[in-house]
Amino acid sequence: MIISHIALKNWRNFQSVNVDLRDRVFLVGPNACGKSNFLDSFRIYND
Repeated sequence: MIISHIALKNWRNFQSVNVDLRDRVFLVGPNACGKSNFLDSFRIYND
């Protein structure tokens, strides 16, 4: 399965997120900005 777009609404610390995903995605940012929470959305989807 290839995921090309993700939309999150009221997910943990995100109010609204729409991201188009490409072949390679890098998550970069300071500590406690939500990188792990974004990845958790894929883990929950997988379960």
